[in-house]
Amino acid sequence: MAIEGELVVRIETGDGRVKRAQARSERPRVAGRLFAGRDASEAGALAGALFAICGRSQAIAADAAVEAARGDRVSAECRAARDARIAAETIQEHAWRLLVDWPKLAGRAPQVEALARGRRALAPLLEAGDRDDPARARGEAVAWARDSVFGCSPEAFLAIDSVEAFRAWTRIAGTPAAGVAAQVLEEHAALGATDVAFLPAGGDAWVAESLAPAIDADAGFDDVPSWQAQARETGAIARVAGHPLVAAAIATWGRGVGARLVARLVEMAAALEAPGGRHGAVKLEGASSVSWVDTARGLLVHRVRLAGERIDAYRIVAPTEWNFHPAGAFTRAAMTLAADDGARLEREVRWLVASLDPCVGVRYEAGHA
Repeated sequence: MAIEGELVVRIETGDGRVKRAQARSERPRVAGRLFAGRDASEAGALAGALFAICGRSQAIAADAAVEAARGDRVSAECRAARDARIAAETIQEHAWRLLVDWPKLAGRAPQVEALARGRRALAPLLEAGDRDDPARARGEAVAWARDSVFGCSPEAFLAIDSVEAFRAWTRIAGTPAAGVAAQVLEEHAALGATDVAFLPAGGDAWVAESLAPAIDADAGFDDVPSWQAQARETGAIARVAGHPLVAAAIATWGRGVGARLVARLVEMAAALEAPGGRHGAVKLEGASSVSWVDTARGLLVHRVRLAGERIDAYRIVAPTEWNFHPAGAFTRAAMTLAADDGARLEREVRWLVASLDPCVGVRYEAGHA
C-alpha cells in the first residue's frame, strides 16, 4: 500500500559547467485525500502503511497529532517508548547508508550481513510497544554498532572532537563504515558544500508558532517548504552541528558530503546513547494540532484537523522537500560542479543525492543547455 513515487534529478550542462540543476519530486500528494473522512484512530496505521521508508516515524507522527488534536494526555513512558522506536529506525537507516548504499557508490562490497545483524539487533527496539521498556534491548544494539560501525563504544566515538582524531579513527577502527569514511574523506570531503542554512531540530514551540502557520497560509508549502523565507537543509548535520567533531568537519570542508557523513556517524552514536527528545505534538486552535518527528532524513511534520472523531484535513511536510527545494542544498551544490567530465559529474551528483538521502527512489536525467 506504500505510496510510490520518485525524485527526478536532472542536470543540464554546457560550456563545461552545470547550467541548470533540478530535483523534482513525483511522489503523489495524496495524504489529504486518503486521510480525510477516516476515523481518527486509523491515522497511525494508515501513515505507517503508506510510507515504506521511515514508516514507524510516520505512524508516530500521525498518532501524536491525533492525540494532541483530541487533547489526550500521553504518558512519559509512552513518549519514551516512541522516542526509542524513532531512534532505532534512525540508527537502522543510517546503517543502511553506511554499510550498503555508500559502499556501492565507493566501488566497495556492500556489507549486507553486517546490516542484517544490525536489523536483528534493533528489531526488539523497532517493534517495542508504547508500554515496553526500551532499555532492555539496547545492549545488543550497542554491541552490534561497536563491532560493525564504530570499532569502539558509541560513547568513545562521541568523544572524538577533531578532524585529525576522526582521520585517525578511520585508520584504526577496522570496521566497514570506517573504511568507507576514509575513502569519502580522500575523494569527496568538500564535495557540494553550500551556505544553505540549517533547519532547526524539532521542538514544540517553534513548530507550532512558525511552521504550522506557514503550512496553513500556503497550499503549496508541502511541496516547496521554507522557513524565514529561505530554503533550509534538514537531517543529521542540522541536528548535531553543535557537536565538536561535526563543527570541526564543517569548518574544514564546509556543509557538504564529508561533513554529512561525519554527522551521520555522530547521530548514530548519540541515538544509541540517548534516544530521547525525538518527537512532539501541540494542540492548536479547535480540534487541530501539529506534530513533528526528527527522522533519519530530517524533520517530518504532520498537521491535522478533526471533526468529531473523523479527520477533516491532513497535511504532511517531509524532509525530502526541504533538502531538494528548488533553491535548496542539492540544487545549490550541483551548480558548483564541473561538467567537463561526464562520468565524474554523474558520480558526484550521485554522491550529493546520497548525502542528502531522499525518502523516495531517484531517477537521473542529463541534458545539454
